[in-house]
Amino acid sequence: MPEGHSSYDDHTDGASTEFTTRLLKHNVIGASFFFKDDTHNEKGIYPGAASLGVYLAEYIPVKELRDQQASLGVQDMITFNSRLHATVGFSADHLKGLKAETYNSYGQPSAGILANTLLLAYQCASDPTNTSYSGCTAHFWNVNPQASLIYTVSSSDVVFVTYEDRGRFPTLKQRYSSGMGSALPNPALQTEHSQNWNFGYTHIFGTKLTAEGQLFRSDLRDAIESALVPDPGFTTSGTGLCPNNTSGGVAGTDCSQNINIGKEAHEGIEIGFRSNPISRLKLDANYSYLNRHIGSAALPAGTTLSSPLVLPTGLPRNKAIGTATVRLPYQVLGILSARYEGGITLQDTSYASTSPLYHPHGEGLATEDIGFVVPVRNKFEAQVGVRNLLDRNYFYTAGYPEEGRNWFLNLRYRY
Repeated sequence: MPEGHSSYDDHTDGASTEFTTRLLKHNVIGASFFFKDDTHNEKGIYPGAASLGVYLAEYIPVKELRDQQASLGVQDMITFNSRLHATVGFSADHLKGLKAETYNSYGQPSAGILANTLLLAYQCASDPTNTSYSGCTAHFWNVNPQASLIYTVSSSDVVFVTYEDRGRFPTLKQRYSSGMGSALPNPALQTEHSQNWNFGYTHIFGTKLTAEGQLFRSDLRDAIESALVPDPGFTTSGTGLCPNNTSGGVAGTDCSQNINIGKEAHEGIEIGFRSNPISRLKLDANYSYLNRHIGSAALPAGTTLSSPLVLPTGLPRNKAIGTATVRLPYQVLGILSARYEGGITLQDTSYASTSPLYHPHGEGLATEDIGFVVPVRNKFEAQVGVRNLLDRNYFYTAGYPEEGRNWFLNLRYRY
């Protein structure tokens, strides 16, 4: 019997705007507004029951997931004197879930109905009998304060410190993806929060080179991570809700699921260089080192890990980026960049825990991009280029390759 697959159509609509005004002699007030509407439409194509010997494509409806986000921000840039400057501000964000549909399993809601032929509402711990497509959806508020202080030591030296407390809403995929039969959705996934500090120093060498160094630390709370949890639908005679996840050694005993863990810490250093060796050429280079660890795993009530192993996966320990920008004739800009990321930890939990392919392993990648910014007419300009020029195959999540070589074309109007 052929395996199932899914086709989907995603689109995002939105708008953003920014305003700046000088109301007082030493203050520049800024405000911003952002709105977007995310919609995910999906249709799974599954083979029919063995006794039927047919595909169910004509019986499978299209399911929809939809969110809206809005954000309002305000900041004040303060000049105390020629050497000391500060910025304070905050943003208030709102996430509103509009619709969340899922497919039925075999015999649900009444015996004899084929799986994946009816649309049902998600249910959650706060409303286990929910029947509304708008029920068990996200409705979160988040306030993000931030502040920075910059002191000019001399004409060549600047020191600065920044602080922010930010929240990141869980995405539609993080809340509702079933991972093609290997994962358990979590409609109750909460906002991830981070408290971030940066301490930096900038020095100018002559007229051609600027160097900057930073120490940073980010303390996450309610961090979103993927963990292994028991399959709630597993029975000894069936394969449960996650038949494609064999991480427990027996098909269907476990599911991977995005959960909010207790604490996570990111800390490291970042070094950057900017240079203009000649008038038409600008060079930028940046290197960062990240140390990341999970401090505790506080699981949702009634849930226990199938494995005590919760790994900080998907982020590089070492990252280096180099960019060259060349001003060509007719005011055309050519941009060439190269990126290396190493020390990425991956774990493919779709394999049995006894398989060597299940064990965590390291991943490294290198990609190259090339692009051009071309003035078209008056205030119009075109941006065209190729990302992942050499078509590298690389991963941040095991089993889910990132984009290969892809072209882009953008049009921009300045007013």
